[in-house]
Formats: sequence, structure tokens, C-alpha cells
Amino acid sequence: ANMSHELRTPLNAIIGYSEMLTEEAEDDGLETYASDLRKINSSGEHLLTLINGVLDLSKIEAGKMDMHIEEFDFNYFLDQIKATVKPLIEKNKNTFVVEKPDDLDKLTNDQTKLRQILFNMLSNAAKFTKEGSINLAVTNYGEKVRFAVTDTGIGMNAEQLGKVFEEFTQAEATTSKDYGGTGLGLPISKKMAEMMGGIMEVESVEGKGTTFSITIPVIVAEAER
Repeated sequence: ANMSHELRTPLNAIIGYSEMLTEEAEDDGLETYASDLRKINSSGEHLLTLINGVLDLSKIEAGKMDMHIEEFDFNYFLDQIKATVKPLIEKNKNTFVVEKPDDLDKLTNDQTKLRQILFNMLSNAAKFTKEGSINLAVTNYGEKVRFAVTDTGIGMNAEQLGKVFEEFTQAEATTSKDYGGTGLGLPISKKMAEMMGGIMEVESVEGKGTTFSITIPVIVAEAER
């Protein structure tokens, strides 16, 4: 976790300069160079995602992951999530439906970490679903709230379900090659949900789709260790 700054600073420079050079190459009509520069940029972004995941994991395991608890507006928060993930979901020609309760106005939590969990669940669904539907259903149980993401994607069998929360593990060896990803998003999301005093669950039928859900307190008092 102490390596955070040393790893991210040069990598952000690589990403920043590759973006700048890509724009210059495109302006000058140098498409061959622009294409190669886009590959550098994409690889840099992928590496940054992996590094951020490893750092998050090490912080959680070392008990050094801090929670910034604050009260925030539930509907505005959900609108931000929808706006962020909509292009990602529509990329594979999927429809996106959000169901939310009328009687939930405020949440008290670390909204950055909650956003990260929901974005992980939704981007995961978007990645494994093509020309299907993705549904985010929010249910208010009074003291607890459940966020469930259901897709009509490739689904998982019993063996794959057993490995889904293992670090650096994809459901199958071919999954990483076909769909990309680091295998860290869901294990980190599960640990963060537990820090919030909640749980993360999964149900899936191979070939039919998957539901990932978190059930967390509406008011998180402090991080669970």
C-alpha cells in the first residue's frame, strides 16, 4: 500500500502523454502512429486499474482502508450511477432498467466506495451480456437497503460460482482472454460491503444470467474491521 504514489505517478504520466500524442497524431493525419498510441494508452489504463485493485486489496487486508461516512441524497447518487454506466451497458446493445423505492431519500455511507461497488457489479454485467437486459433493483427494508444487479448474460455453473469471489481468479481461464478484467473487482466489492456491515451475494444459472447483490445498512455508523 505504501507503493501507491510511486506506482501511480509514472503511470499517469504515460497515460497523459499518450493521450496528448494521440491527439497530435490524429490532427496531423498520422493514423498509423495514432493507432499505436491508442494501444499504449489502453494498456496504461488497464495497468492502472490492476494497480488500483491491488492497492485497494492490500489496504483492506492491512486494515488501513478508511471509510468516509457522510449523509447524501439517494436519488442524486443513483442518477450519477445511471449516467456513468449507461454508455457501457449500451455498448453491447443491452437495455438498462432501474427500479427504486419511493420512500428512500438519504443514505449514510461512504458514497465513493458504494459507487465503486455498484459500478463493479454493473460493468461486470455489461461485460458478460450482449443484446440482453441489465436491471438494477433497489429495495428498501427500513434499516437495510438491497442493491441487486440482474443480467441475461452468459451465467455461471456451480464450480464457477464457488470461485467468483477469489482474488485474481476469473470464472474460467478463457474468460480473461475473451472478456478482459483483472479478477479483483468482485473480491474488493465483497470486502467493502462487509466493511459497511453488509453482505454481497450471487445467484446464477449457466446460459441464463446472473444476479449480484449487496445488502447494507441505510445508515453505516463506522467501518467493520
